[in-house]
Amino acid sequence: MTMHKSILTTLVVSILLAIPALAAEEKIVGEFGWFGVGTAHQIEEGHFYWVGEFSGTFFNDKGEGSMFHRAGVKCPAYFDADFRTNKSVAGGYCVITDTDGDQAYLKWHNKGDPRPTGHGPGTWHYTGGTGKYEGINTEAVYTFDGVTQINWADGTSTGYATWNR
Repeated sequence: MTMHKSILTTLVVSILLAIPALAAEEKIVGEFGWFGVGTAHQIEEGHFYWVGEFSGTFFNDKGEGSMFHRAGVKCPAYFDADFRTNKSVAGGYCVITDTDGDQAYLKWHNKGDPRPTGHGPGTWHYTGGTGKYEGINTEAVYTFDGVTQINWADGTSTGYATWNR
């Protein structure tokens, strides 16, 4: 009986230790639809600096049961847009909360074209997590492409980011 308990304990501990490793190894492919709210400051004619938050939902291409599918995403961020040169840089952090309430944290950065439907390719990496994402691989670097669809008259914006395609 003691041997069975020992084997069972070893098996359970091995599975629990493997969960963060499995989460870290999965390449997340999908789309994050976002709504941006913040404050834009005109630095000079045609040059704006925005500080705010992108938030929305992530949809994993693998669908139901896959990592982060239908998870909520909130990203405090900055966006430095120069419409004279059609160049922009943006960056910040994101908190991803899955339907179980576990969270993964990431840092991102991109450069691109600030005009609506302009693309901004970039990279992101995990900085940590809770629950099943505790111990997530913070060394791996992933890619995304951010697209602003609409800059609304009230200063908000909508768009999406494709992850790892």
